[in-house]
Amino acid sequence: MIHNPLDKMLSTRLSRTVALLAAVASLTATSASAIPVFARKYQTTCATCHTAFPKLNYFGKAFKNNGYRYPEGTDEEMTREKPVSLGAEAYKKLWPNALWPANIAGSLPIGVRGVMRVNEYENSSRNQSFEFPHELELLAAGTIGDTFSYFGEVEMENEDNVTELATVVVLQYDPRPDFHVRIGEVSPHPIADGLRLTASHYNPYDVRTTPGSLNLRATNPANPAGPQLSISSASEEDRWRLRDGQAGIELWGSRNGAGGNGGLTWAAGIANGQGLNDANGAKDVYARVAYKFSGYGELGGGASPEGTEFWRDDSFKAGLFAYKGTSTNVFVGSTVALDPSRPAGVGTVEVEKEIENDFDVVGAEFDWWFKDLNVYGLYAQQSDDDPRGTGEAIDSKSWFVEGDWTIYPWLVGILRYGQTSQDFAVRADPDTQKFLVPAIVFVARANVKFTAEAQMRLDDAGKGNDVYVLAIDFGF
Repeated sequence: MIHNPLDKMLSTRLSRTVALLAAVASLTATSASAIPVFARKYQTTCATCHTAFPKLNYFGKAFKNNGYRYPEGTDEEMTREKPVSLGAEAYKKLWPNALWPANIAGSLPIGVRGVMRVNEYENSSRNQSFEFPHELELLAAGTIGDTFSYFGEVEMENEDNVTELATVVVLQYDPRPDFHVRIGEVSPHPIADGLRLTASHYNPYDVRTTPGSLNLRATNPANPAGPQLSISSASEEDRWRLRDGQAGIELWGSRNGAGGNGGLTWAAGIANGQGLNDANGAKDVYARVAYKFSGYGELGGGASPEGTEFWRDDSFKAGLFAYKGTSTNVFVGSTVALDPSRPAGVGTVEVEKEIENDFDVVGAEFDWWFKDLNVYGLYAQQSDDDPRGTGEAIDSKSWFVEGDWTIYPWLVGILRYGQTSQDFAVRADPDTQKFLVPAIVFVARANVKFTAEAQMRLDDAGKGNDVYVLAIDFGF
C-alpha cells in the first residue's frame, strides 16, 4: 500500500523503469559468441573478472593490480593463446649487448564494445529518442613481455547529435607485481567512474564551478559615457571536472594484507589537468590510499569465495584521496553595436577575459561486500578560490551511496542516492541537488547486457526533469 505522495511517485517511476526492461527482454539475442580481449587470451568467461561487465569482481581487481596478469605468478600457465616471441630468452644474458626479449599477443588484441540507448525524457519536446548507437569503442589491451602492459581505446560517442571522437593510450611499466608506472591517460578516481553499471555518472565527479558562459561588459561605442554593453561569452577551454581522464604519469601499487587477505592500494600522480594540450603551465597533483580488510588479496591469494559465486567477497575497504590543481578558462564573445566612428554606422565589439582558478578536492571512500550485497560510496569536498572571476571562493560538497544486489548471477538490482551542494553568494542559497538512480541489470549472455534505469531528481529545482534509460551493451 502507498502511504504518501512521495512513495507513490517513486513507485510509479520504478514501475515504468521495470516495464521498459520487460518490453525488450523478449528481444534478447538467442546466441552470443563474442568474447573480449582477455577472454580470448585466457579462454575464459567474462565472469572471471566481472560481476556484470564492466564492474570488476575481486579477481578482476587483483588481475588489474598485477598489471593485467594472473595473480601469484601463474600468468604464463593460464595463458591459452600462444604469444609471439620477440627475441630468444638467452638474449637476457647478453644484455646490454643485445635487445631484451619480449612477446606480443598471438592474434590482434582488439575488442569492440557497443552501447545503444533508448531515452525517455519526462519534460522535453523530444520526449523519447533512440541512440543507436550511443557509443562505439575499439579496445586494445595486453602485456609486452614480463614488465610492460598497455591499454588503448578509440571511442566514438554521440553527444547532442554530434559525434565526438576520443582516444586513450596507456603504457605501463610493471617491474614488480606490487609496483607500476603508468604513462598516458591517468585518473584520480578512488572509485572508477568508467566501471559503473549505470548510464548516469557518480554525482561527485560531475561538479563544475566554472561556468560555460559569462556575460562580460564592454564600452558602448555609441555612448561611451553611458551604460556598458552586456555581451555573452563562452569559454574556449574545457572546464575542469574530476570525472575526466587526464594526460599524466602515475605511480601506483598494491600489497596483500595479513594472511594474504585484503591489503593496501595506493597511487600518486601528476597530470595536465585540462586536456591533452594543457590550458596552463601548471601541473595538477593527486594521491589516494585505501585499505581492504579481509576478503581476497589485492594481489591475489588468501580466502576466496567458494563455488560459483564469482561476485562474493566478504570484505570492507576504506580510503582517502586528494587532488590539487589550477584551471584556466578564456571567455570570448562579440556583438554588433551602433558605432558612429565607422562608415557603416555599426561595428563589432569583442570581449575577452581569462579566469585562473586554484582549487583542491579531498574526500573519502568505502566499499563493503557482504554475501550478495555490495554497498559503496564516496564523499568529496571541493574548494575553488575564484572560479567565476568575481573574487568569490566557492565550496562544493557532494556524496553518494550505492547498493548493488546480485539477485541471480545474471540479474543485479541497483539503488543509488547522492547529494551535491554549492555555496554561491551570487544567488540565493540553492537547494541541495538530490539524485536517485534505481536500475536493474540483466546479463542476457556473458557479453550482452540490458540495463533499465531511472535518473531522478528529488530536489525542487530538478523535479519534472527525470530521464528513463534502457541501455543495450555488448562486446566482442
